[in-house]
Amino acid sequence: MRLGKLFVVVVCMSVLLFGVYASVACAGKYEGVLRVAMRSKAHSCDPHVTGDRRGYTVIMNVCDTLVYKDVDNTYKRGLAEDWSWNEDGTVFTFKLRDGVKFHDGTPFNAEAVVYNFDRVVDPKTKSRFAASVIGPYEKSRAVDNFTVEVKFSKPIAPTAFLDSLSQAYLSMVSPTAAEKWGPDDFSRHLVGTGPYIFKDWNAQDRITLVRNEDYNWASPVFKHSGKPYLEKLVFIPISEDATRTATLQTGEADIVMELAEESVGELRASKVFQVVYGDVPGCPVIFWMNVEHPILSDVRVRRAILYGFDSALLARTTYRGLVTPVYGPLGSTTWTYNPAVEKMYPYDSQKAGELLDEAGWKMNKKTGIREKDGKPLKFDLSDLQDARRGVFFQGLMREIGIEVDARIVTDDILWQITRTGDTYAMASTWFAYSDPDVLRLLYHSSNVGTGFAISRYRDQAFDQMLEDALSEPDSERRKLLYSKIQEEIMNLGLLVPVYARRQHDGLRKNLVGYRLDRGQYPVLFDVYYE
Repeated sequence: MRLGKLFVVVVCMSVLLFGVYASVACAGKYEGVLRVAMRSKAHSCDPHVTGDRRGYTVIMNVCDTLVYKDVDNTYKRGLAEDWSWNEDGTVFTFKLRDGVKFHDGTPFNAEAVVYNFDRVVDPKTKSRFAASVIGPYEKSRAVDNFTVEVKFSKPIAPTAFLDSLSQAYLSMVSPTAAEKWGPDDFSRHLVGTGPYIFKDWNAQDRITLVRNEDYNWASPVFKHSGKPYLEKLVFIPISEDATRTATLQTGEADIVMELAEESVGELRASKVFQVVYGDVPGCPVIFWMNVEHPILSDVRVRRAILYGFDSALLARTTYRGLVTPVYGPLGSTTWTYNPAVEKMYPYDSQKAGELLDEAGWKMNKKTGIREKDGKPLKFDLSDLQDARRGVFFQGLMREIGIEVDARIVTDDILWQITRTGDTYAMASTWFAYSDPDVLRLLYHSSNVGTGFAISRYRDQAFDQMLEDALSEPDSERRKLLYSKIQEEIMNLGLLVPVYARRQHDGLRKNLVGYRLDRGQYPVLFDVYYE
């Protein structure tokens, strides 16, 4: 026995010397610190405020949701034990779990749920996404201490509302803490009921969570119950791709999210790392076209741009086949995807030129840029994070006589400039979302200037199509409605589909239990060091 113990110590010391597993050597299943390198800092860690995926990644470890979506697309209990709805889908009733407390000791009950839903729609919260996710919410009330009734002003499909409830945007926060800190400061003092407790958000934008030792209400979507395995989670923002990957190789990080394409093959071939990937449903990477812009207000120009762009070539060359070509407003892994959009705008530079000629934009043979009334066909593209797709887009647009000023902007700047229609022509975004109702969040006119309806298209008949699809309870009829909506969006030319993301994350080889929710959000509750 003594020799066996000595052998274990020697092995651990040798691993430490090599530095690869320095932070986790010989950790038991319920021990260890996990350091996650993210591509950028979180905008906010307030679930009811943020529309940011990095904030979401942190929030889902601190806060629980009423229901959870399992890998087989069924819904399982979370903080709600059971639920039902009336025939027309305007009233939902939830039976809540007893014995749950927020990290500050505040009891979780029906009044807490009412507070959370009302907080989401309160204008003072300044919600970027949750207020849209919650749908046509009217009010809720506590029937008793552990029963809450939620009422909608219009019918909502049960699958749509359950999907929304399963997302961190509608997770439960402590009413006591939220009132104490207010919407401006609560982000840095987040209090939920989840498996980890928010410890701090330091000056270097590192966010640290510590294990909730009292956690014993995990949803059955997870593989174990009780407290999480790891003692601490540290989220580290590193924007530069090569530097972020290097932190995995040097032992400074244990997980690297959003690997650059050139790093995927290298880590896959390694004996000490693994690569986990997920196909992201919902809205793919797109370039919005602002229909209020003087140039892009002409649908012929928007359609010309679509004919002049080649998503397949971008995926095959710039991204080395590690992303998927896309041709419409939804990725192909979204359950209502309509393949008919794939044939609507085949790459055709000649057709693009004909449409621009028709719109009055004539080619200046000296400059290679089209002109109209003495003004060049030139506009801006505000893109997030990745300059390569902007450069690719510039090149193809130049071939049809359009000059594009592509620039990289931060989340905050993109949010700021897209509040009004006269400050941008095109802008990028994407949204992981497992229900096609994401199209209402991104295209309904009520979200122009307040949410993510960045194309700024306003039409009552189109709004009604989106509302009808949201309220339709039958899944097959919903699919048909969303098929028509996808075709209408492309017929209007509201966006340029760029590519569907396949997220690749790099991990240490001895990490077990890691998976991605909705193709991009790391689920860390079941993760431990082997």
